[in-house]
Amino acid sequence: MFVGQKIGPFNVEKELGSGAMGTVYRARYDKDGKERTVAIKIIALGLLGNEGAMARFEREANILKQLRHPHIVRLFATGKYKNTPFIAMEFVDGEPLDRILSRRGRLGWEEAVAYAKQLCEALQYAHDKGIIHRDLKPSNLMITPDGILKLTDFGIAKDTDVTALTGANSTIGTAAYMSPEQCKGDKNLSNKSDLYSLGIVMYELITGKKPFVSDTTIDMFLKHVHEIPPRPSRFIADVPVWLDNMIMFLIEKDKDKRPMDADTVRKMLEDIEEKVQNLQSAGEEVANARRMDRPMNGGALDADDLAAARSMKAAKSGKKTKKKKSKPLLTRTWVRALPLVLGLFALIGGAYYVLKPPSQSDFYKRVEIAGTPDDRITMARKYLDSYGSQTDEDTLKVKELYRRALGEKLQAVLELRFRKAKITTAMDDEDGDAFKAAWSAMEAEQKGELSTASALWGKVKSRAPEAKDKYTEGWAWLAEHRASEIKKVDLQASILKEELLRSEINEVAWKYDPLAPEWIVKRAIRLGAAGGLPPPPGAQDSDRKLPARIVDKAKVRKTWGMLADLTKDKSEHHVWYMLAVRERDGLKDIATEEAVATRKKIFADQLAGLKIEWQRVVGDSEARAEKRDCRNRCRDLIELYDDETDDQIKKEVDAVKLLFSEMNTPKGN
Repeated sequence: MFVGQKIGPFNVEKELGSGAMGTVYRARYDKDGKERTVAIKIIALGLLGNEGAMARFEREANILKQLRHPHIVRLFATGKYKNTPFIAMEFVDGEPLDRILSRRGRLGWEEAVAYAKQLCEALQYAHDKGIIHRDLKPSNLMITPDGILKLTDFGIAKDTDVTALTGANSTIGTAAYMSPEQCKGDKNLSNKSDLYSLGIVMYELITGKKPFVSDTTIDMFLKHVHEIPPRPSRFIADVPVWLDNMIMFLIEKDKDKRPMDADTVRKMLEDIEEKVQNLQSAGEEVANARRMDRPMNGGALDADDLAAARSMKAAKSGKKTKKKKSKPLLTRTWVRALPLVLGLFALIGGAYYVLKPPSQSDFYKRVEIAGTPDDRITMARKYLDSYGSQTDEDTLKVKELYRRALGEKLQAVLELRFRKAKITTAMDDEDGDAFKAAWSAMEAEQKGELSTASALWGKVKSRAPEAKDKYTEGWAWLAEHRASEIKKVDLQASILKEELLRSEINEVAWKYDPLAPEWIVKRAIRLGAAGGLPPPPGAQDSDRKLPARIVDKAKVRKTWGMLADLTKDKSEHHVWYMLAVRERDGLKDIATEEAVATRKKIFADQLAGLKIEWQRVVGDSEARAEKRDCRNRCRDLIELYDDETDDQIKKEVDAVKLLFSEMNTPKGN
């Protein structure tokens, strides 16, 4: 819409592209008698009244002002055109990497490394200035015809020297390229987040595939946080092993396990190029040497040819031909046998060291540090074979570790069969009665019938002494463990309810983490699950004019379903899974139209009652508890319904935001 117009000194010629924040145009202007081309980014008109968007647009300009680097797009000017902010930047005559990828499918690893090295230089420069990009992806990487890379779009970059504009624990960025800590909403992102995104970009450039593919943002978050992708070499055979390892190094889930900084990555890439080049050079030398030594006629020299050659050489030099030449030292039999003899001695010494019985304390340490249940079972059995008759503290601990390891292995086997293979009968070396009761208990857990499940686990435990199979004491441990988890279900929910109540009393900001089971449970409670929250202590219930707490059953059921999907197949979250399925299946599934209609009424009633209560208490300096409750109710309505798509609810959410802003003014307090 600005094509053909003049914005300040810039004559707008062509629209280059548009996004959520605005549109980019190509423009020209005269400077010192020379015509120059620039790119002008103009904020979307629909965002002019959005304070957050305006601030973010201004943030991008302020960040670009700090950056002067050959691989980062340069800022020329900022200003306003008819009260519409714009940024004039360096015009990059090229195309974004995502467009190159869509055309070519993938890049050769050498080309990908060349671009990655340039990107590392840009990132190190930005990171040294305390700026985290937070949105690395191929579409933000421009490539010129000369192969020069330019990093663009610092719209959501975070300047670590100033307070972030986005809310605490927000998940800003493009989901396919986000680091695990971004997916979790970590507000303290470091340079390691950009390095993870760099690894994802390199993975896609080399393989032509994203490491994770998902239909929903939540599922993509879960993959980034928990799933290990296949190595690039699985798809592209000629990827050097060092590059293959480095990409997996960059996309480590734990940020502390990633490379130290972008400069380290650049040096690693240079080393990889050098190693590959050296290997290629060595291969060429070997090939050339073989070609030079090969007879011209392609035939092999026989013994007579060799003897004649030696005679001719001796005659030419004036020396007599030697009948026999002594063997070089390294080819003599006793020298060649020496490594075998030394190896035999080493083998004997190693065997003695391995077979030498360890002390009891050493044996105990080996059991304690064993990594997997199988390793712990093996080490514990060896310990108990030697010291099992003793009654000291270490031996008792080993017996319990052995019992637990057997139970954990048994649990993993049963879960695998239950979730994946659907094998409903015991194997020949397993106790059939114990297996049958355990299977029924897991079915009850999956249905949310926790009382039934608890009784069935009791049956497993009573059967355990008779279960003389390969798991022995493992059946008892498993039954006790699962029964204790069932007891934790209501306890965990009550703990979170108390935490929420304390947060409301103290008006503490609620930590946002959509991948944490605790966060989802708290959300369900705020929506009215498990009776919702009781009124905070202070004024009597009869004195409070607010409507009853929110009870949105359709949204509660949807929230429990989200928790069930998140925790399914994760043994460490089994308590949350049982809570989710029990609560979800205990609520009727309501049709979408009916749910939206009910939700509109719930929200309208809440907003109307909130306005009345606020007008009643706003001028009362003694009504601190009532004012606090009004603010907390506003937070509930904003945070629990900000994802709604219905126009009426969206409009009413905006009204609550305005009311909440009024409550936080000096007059409102």
